[in-house]
Amino acid sequence: MKAKKGFGTRCFLLAVLLMTLVLAGCITTSRDTDTLHQISVLNALLLGEYDGIVTVGELKELGDTGIGTFDTLEGEMILLDGTVYQAKADGTVVQVGDETLVPFAMAVHFEADIHDGPLDSIVDINALKEQLDQAIARTTNDFNRFYAAVIRGSFSHIRVRSVPGQTKPYPRLSEIAAEQKEYAFEDIEGTIVAFRCPQYVNGINMPTWHLHFLSSDASKGGHLLEATLAQTTLKMGDMKTYQIQLPPTASFAAMDIANDLTKETHAIEGVK
Repeated sequence: MKAKKGFGTRCFLLAVLLMTLVLAGCITTSRDTDTLHQISVLNALLLGEYDGIVTVGELKELGDTGIGTFDTLEGEMILLDGTVYQAKADGTVVQVGDETLVPFAMAVHFEADIHDGPLDSIVDINALKEQLDQAIARTTNDFNRFYAAVIRGSFSHIRVRSVPGQTKPYPRLSEIAAEQKEYAFEDIEGTIVAFRCPQYVNGINMPTWHLHFLSSDASKGGHLLEATLAQTTLKMGDMKTYQIQLPPTASFAAMDIANDLTKETHAIEGVK
């Protein structure tokens, strides 16, 4: 009887150990798809806070899909499928190493849980934004949440922009608009990565849609200014948790970021 009891105890302990390992594995492999992570705030970027505060490696731990910029404002970021690309002002696109610094970005572990379907024959970027909002209206009808969208396929026309890196003392972002380089592409395959923020975060981020583009061969990309969609597929997800990491710098501490900089935001969004 003692031998049987000892054997039963060992089996029970083994079962507990196996269950613990299984649960631990589930915990370490789970992804938080409901949180939008943001590095810095928009008004700080508008006022010239371009020094990187996190690394690309740290950003990729926060999400596999995102947009942003790089240290000294050098180029536009596209984070897609866990890889970070830098669209430079000279028109080239390069993959970025984990040690590269980031002053402003948004990232999420993307999961399509709101809308998944075709987006065809959309004539311009405003019509695209309207279609994205209509997708939200048909599903959650909640414009107080945050949304991420990934649009893949063929595009009849794309126009993107990027800006060169800056030197100190950094000018305001609106003053750099004249330096932005624009590139147009026709009949191109690629992906749009887009984020939508609600109106109440104005100044913290840009309300409504902010879009970046990357070609399928990862050779062309940037901040999206114009788009005509031929045949594409939309995947969209929502986030109900919003986390912001603020710059730990003296320059940020001295900034008056509570001003309404909406006009400057509009100035940098348009085609020059």
